[in-house]
Amino acid sequence: MSLRVPLGRDTLEEILGVPHLNRWPDRPISSICNDHRKMPADLFVAVQGQRHDATDYIRQAIQDGARGIVCQSPPFSDVDGSVCWWQVDDARRALGQLAHAGAGWPGRKMRVFGITGTNGKSTTVGYLSSILQEAGRKVGWMTTLEHRLGDCTTRSSMTTEDPMVIADSLAQHLAAGGTDMVLEVSSHAIDQQRIGGLSLTAAAITSLGRDHLDYHETIEQYHQTKQRLGDWCPAGAAFVRPHPQQDASDRAGEIRFQVDGFADAVADRIDGGFEGSSARFQTDGFTGEVKLRQLGRHNVSNALVASAIAAANQISATHIVAGIDKATAVAGRLQSIESPVGRIYIDFAHTPDAIDAVISTLRPLVRGRLILLFGCGGERDQGKRQQMGWCASRADHLIVTSDNPRGEDPQQIIDQVLTGVSAGVDFSAEVDRRLAIDTALKMLKPDDVLVIAGKGHEDTQQIGDRFVPFDDHRVTCELLEQHFPFSREVTG
Repeated sequence: MSLRVPLGRDTLEEILGVPHLNRWPDRPISSICNDHRKMPADLFVAVQGQRHDATDYIRQAIQDGARGIVCQSPPFSDVDGSVCWWQVDDARRALGQLAHAGAGWPGRKMRVFGITGTNGKSTTVGYLSSILQEAGRKVGWMTTLEHRLGDCTTRSSMTTEDPMVIADSLAQHLAAGGTDMVLEVSSHAIDQQRIGGLSLTAAAITSLGRDHLDYHETIEQYHQTKQRLGDWCPAGAAFVRPHPQQDASDRAGEIRFQVDGFADAVADRIDGGFEGSSARFQTDGFTGEVKLRQLGRHNVSNALVASAIAAANQISATHIVAGIDKATAVAGRLQSIESPVGRIYIDFAHTPDAIDAVISTLRPLVRGRLILLFGCGGERDQGKRQQMGWCASRADHLIVTSDNPRGEDPQQIIDQVLTGVSAGVDFSAEVDRRLAIDTALKMLKPDDVLVIAGKGHEDTQQIGDRFVPFDDHRVTCELLEQHFPFSREVTG
């Protein structure tokens, strides 16, 4: 990637130290790369990952024009004398610092907020961004769904990009007059230091449940990784996280939150229906009644987190209330589809906690049956499949189907989910997700509610190594047109 600001000797020494044999580049570094497939570049940063070790491609990078190498290994004995070699303790950390230095340190010239959590990240980014906009800020965001840089919105390819993309994106936003950036930060990104080189104005953990144990191995390691987001906050910066927690902390700036409880930030007097929610928030710097267009206690919780961050950063009560009220729904998060029979929602719920939150939200509102269609992804944490079945058992009828089976047998995944379904619960199973949705639609009666869970905003289904076009919302609308031809619009 070409750098906006070439890196001279002083900057390189500040970040990397002195190279092997004190051999410095003969001119500033104007491009860096951490993927041998994207060479050439002046500087190749070789990161050792879980699946791939970029140090295996150092020789190729040199052949492709690299004048400098950054890695955690000593130089080869036969390395060309013209190549500068920095052996560092942490290549990932170095990559982040180099990327942001090469972008002109844009994160130092705006407020940058980081949001992580098992569930609710994208929604919380939406609430906080809306509040900041109400306060007159020019806000950008980078989430699972989209990037907003300046006045331009583009689709996202992942939850948290690598440091070079983040640094360049911040520079673009700054050049367009941006004042604030809100980042959705995955646990993988924290572990891999994809936000390296940044100092966060404030950060938050929206929730802590079970997910990604195929990567983190244990739930304790997963939660500890989430907690490390606070390490990117300077002393005294707001770090909002769930209460209660078993760990004790006297961190300055920490704000514990809880819905209907006792904490630093609290939501109570909660009410709501299909049209939205209301609650009273109490946190340092803000106490007031808020109204949400979104339904559910989990969204009240997400809005509380955003409000606590905003209040800790001197955003007024007026702007907080207006921002929450005007925040629009995130695609695929309890997204409503107009239907002539019953109510239909598309939701991204793909963890036990998320399934439980959706059922808890809708259960008191449903006069007929609550029908839940869901599945589990392949080649991911198999231990949560039985838990998903157990949590889903609070619905009246379950339709277990394929999610993104990847390289696994989808029927085997379904069978594992079904081991957790409680005795006596009505259920059916269908590997073909389109047929499963069709079955669910045919079951609907006037007072029923159908939730199509698991994929939310996604527009493909991964089967083997193929990404097949599949959008729950679009497929549902197509099937509704076949059964009930009528004009329809998306709400929620």
